[in-house]
Amino acid sequence: MLARWARWDRDEAAEAQARALERLARFYSRTDYGLEHGIRPGMDLEEFRSQVPARGYRGFRPYVEEVLRGRFRALLAAPPEFIGITSGTTGPPKLIPIPGYDLELRVELMLRYMGAAGPDLAIIAPCLPSKLSVIRIGGSEVPLGYISGINVEAMARALGADEVASYLKEVNRIGAGTRPSDWNRRFRALLSFLEGREVEMAVGTGPVLWMFARWLKREKGLLPGELWDIRAVLAVGVPHIRSSYAGFLRRAYGPRAQVIEGYGATEGLFAMGPAEGPGLTPFYDLYLYEVEVGRTIKMLYDMRAGEAGRLVVSTPVFPRYRIGDIVVCVRDGLFFRVPGRDNLWTRLRLALTRAIEDLASLF
Repeated sequence: MLARWARWDRDEAAEAQARALERLARFYSRTDYGLEHGIRPGMDLEEFRSQVPARGYRGFRPYVEEVLRGRFRALLAAPPEFIGITSGTTGPPKLIPIPGYDLELRVELMLRYMGAAGPDLAIIAPCLPSKLSVIRIGGSEVPLGYISGINVEAMARALGADEVASYLKEVNRIGAGTRPSDWNRRFRALLSFLEGREVEMAVGTGPVLWMFARWLKREKGLLPGELWDIRAVLAVGVPHIRSSYAGFLRRAYGPRAQVIEGYGATEGLFAMGPAEGPGLTPFYDLYLYEVEVGRTIKMLYDMRAGEAGRLVVSTPVFPRYRIGDIVVCVRDGLFFRVPGRDNLWTRLRLALTRAIEDLASLF
């Protein structure tokens, strides 16, 4: 079911990053932000990095506010089709405008790892609402929702999987509540959609996939892997999936299920890797990745094993975006892990891990 896993050497990664910049620059060059910073199609990487500052969400907020007031070209090359809202677990919620060309990239990425998906799409995908409310932008009403539901809706649209709409309609009706009773209602809606269908894949945050498996055991007396022949479980949304969730997910979703860790956010899905593999693999051909190591900024593929830094990613919406996460290189330029947000606690844990590894190497 899954496509061949991408593996890059440094030269391949560099070539893929040049292609990614070419694609992204075509979008940026049609926005006010791109014009302000001299972004043009065909510019090379060094020119792009010298002209465009790296900045966090606070730096982009005035442009997002212009989009919400109806001036979509402040930041986008086309009107937004959704406004994603972040969970706000690590700070105030952020609003992320998502135009159609960004949705297309996300669908392209999901299909790459799903193989021959079609209109009979049946995936265990417990999600939050794709439409909590609407925001009037210009003359259109744009749905405001969570990325888990937006991704499900985008996939269903792309594949013509119309029956998914009834499941999403119920999820949207339940709303944004996160009490056990709210999740139980979502799980019942999902099970109603899946009953009688062949299910080969599960996608969701690690904690919610764990919750669904436990709920199904209580409700049906069966774990997901006992009810369906599941080949892959893509777990995202939290750090430490390998150490905290992979073992349970393997047991719950069946012996044939390959557990895959994904790293992403409302802004995009940026890396994946098999739970038994050495680390996460970036999508070098779709996004542009840099990292701030101390006072130096370098391309992600130039990192050396053991180095850690702050990730800067260019998405279809945000050029050179400080997303706020720490990335650690596991193998030179090839494999990475994301231990958490860029804060004191994450850095203390990394320092402690290094100290333990250094001590162990003495014996």
